[in-house]
Amino acid sequence: MKNLIKDFERYLIETLGIAIEVEKWKRATKLPFYLRDRYQFYRTNFLNQPLLVMAARKETEQTPATIRKHLIAVCDLWEGEAIYLAQQATAYNRKRLIEHKVPFVIPGNQMYLPMFAIDLREYFRTIRKSIPKFSPSTQTVVLHALISYDAETYTPKKLSKKLGYSPMTLTRAFDELETCEIGEVTMKGRERVLYFPESRNELWEKVKLNMRNPVKRRAWITHEFMSWLKIKAGLNALAHYSLLNEPARKTFAVSADEWKFQQQRNTIIEVPSNEPDAYEVEIWSYSPRIFTDENLVDRFSLFLSLQEDNDERVQSALQEMMENVQW
Repeated sequence: MKNLIKDFERYLIETLGIAIEVEKWKRATKLPFYLRDRYQFYRTNFLNQPLLVMAARKETEQTPATIRKHLIAVCDLWEGEAIYLAQQATAYNRKRLIEHKVPFVIPGNQMYLPMFAIDLREYFRTIRKSIPKFSPSTQTVVLHALISYDAETYTPKKLSKKLGYSPMTLTRAFDELETCEIGEVTMKGRERVLYFPESRNELWEKVKLNMRNPVKRRAWITHEFMSWLKIKAGLNALAHYSLLNEPARKTFAVSADEWKFQQQRNTIIEVPSNEPDAYEVEIWSYSPRIFTDENLVDRFSLFLSLQEDNDERVQSALQEMMENVQW
């Protein structure tokens, strides 16, 4: 709890330049046990006004409606403004807290204090050194939204059938998207529902920095081991999507699971990359088969796999490919 209060004090200094002194609220002993069990209570002065801080003891989130009821109950003993303080809250719950008109602070993330005319929303942490990359399952959810031409809502169960991941894995993917504030996740009955309000073009621009290069590693094998390789990748695929000349050396993509299966089934001998007749195999963190079209990797994954190539011809071809996407 001390860390939460210190984070709160530091957050106010970093964002508003306001230093406060916080002390425990002595009258909290008169509150019902269910409130004292869930929160610790502190008082301070903020902008020359007394302020009560209701700090969550546990990381388990309560519903915004419940938090509002607790805040109202506390104010029976406190004459002044009061706020809810927590270490973390999902994007969905923060949105609901605002809808319920609950003043709150999530240090390093968001501050909503309407009584002081403060609504500070930080869509990224200024102290964060790098933008987090999606896990493979989360990336496939986003790719599905980008590649499919629908504007539907998604559930873990529905996506499980399409993407080949378990509903539990996709539930974690929804959590990850919420943390990154990508899409909107709500509850429909007992099921979580994901919706992307942006257009596909807007979504791509929003998530591009979160997307990872799908290629985990590259291997080179000779032609007698490549009969099972079907999906073109790399410059071979880019030549299909653009005016780039197709190189003589073939490049194919497989998932890590498929590569492992083929290694167990066949004796695959890897050769040096400079072997004249070698085929290049990109081993992906997710299956390229999910989004393949005419035995080609999808445009978005292809862009991610080649975006760091310094060849001007490659960069020009990538730009041409993305300009031809039917948004």
